[in-house]
Amino acid sequence: MISLHDGQCGLCSHFGESHPDQNLIQIRSSKSAPEDFVDDCGHPRHATLHLKVTPISGCDGFAPAMAA
Repeated sequence: MISLHDGQCGLCSHFGESHPDQNLIQIRSSKSAPEDFVDDCGHPRHATLHLKVTPISGCDGFAPAMAA
């Protein structure tokens, strides 16, 4: 497991936003994720790229996810 910090994708509202599920809730509440976890970035600026990112990735478009 890897620890997440503010500003990283795993804690961003755009991380996996097209399909919220229990895995994302668990990642956000525990602020940790499996090292091999990858999901979609739904940020509108990146939509045409169909990015797959890890929870420790990040960009200037970070928007904090609502607390679980």
